[in-house]
Amino acid sequence: MALLEWKDVNVSFSFADGSTFYALKDMNLSVEQGELVALVGPSGCGKTTALNVLAGQVAPVSGQVRLAGESVDGMLPSIGYISQADTLLPWRTVLDNVALAMELRGVPTKERREIARDLMAKMGLSGFEHSYPRELSGGMKKRAAIARVLAVDPAILLMDEPFAPLDALTRQKLQDDILDLWEATGCTILYVTHDLTEAIALGDRVVLMGARPGRVVKEYPIDLPRPRRVMDVKFEPHFAELEKAIWQDLSSEIRRGEGQP
Repeated sequence: MALLEWKDVNVSFSFADGSTFYALKDMNLSVEQGELVALVGPSGCGKTTALNVLAGQVAPVSGQVRLAGESVDGMLPSIGYISQADTLLPWRTVLDNVALAMELRGVPTKERREIARDLMAKMGLSGFEHSYPRELSGGMKKRAAIARVLAVDPAILLMDEPFAPLDALTRQKLQDDILDLWEATGCTILYVTHDLTEAIALGDRVVLMGARPGRVVKEYPIDLPRPRRVMDVKFEPHFAELEKAIWQDLSSEIRRGEGQP
């Protein structure tokens, strides 16, 4: 049985003029426990909406989302969500930002701060416990945001282009950190990205979504050896073959969405 399933999921939004826009149309996707799956597709094809349905932030108009065979209704405590946006609270110290999710769950102050300090050390943020987000670099802010999610030990991690705003070197280091995290914890990760290199380097499987309305059009098993490091795996001959095959199909979907032959 798949851990996560989207079964004939439809998500639509109505406009003031009475028209309806479909963000997802008959979407079907399954993710196995412990899998790292990357979602790619043209801009606006519903990748983020697919995550938000699972996170309980968007309700489908029809179809089902299932966790271990059971229908999902609302937000699940077993899910952690890391978005592209900077979600740290500027008036809280980095330590208290990392401890926030634990605070909301009622974890006592001493315990949550000990856990937060330990996670900050593992993420290379020791010495910045009493700093504020404005005093951190972009990469450090992202590490703090990841630590905040990891503090509640999520079984499922949703990531929506988390490293897109970062410089190439910082992005690659954080990509390797995600691989380390996944290898160490065995958590299930669903990862939205526009970067094919990132998708192939990280994923067990790359899922291509078509031009809107969003739906799955093709899946690609990534049979590159593990453990991986992003810089090393990019020079594998098979990596180039996978990237070319996915890019050709992605380009076709982009042209289709633009109304081109």
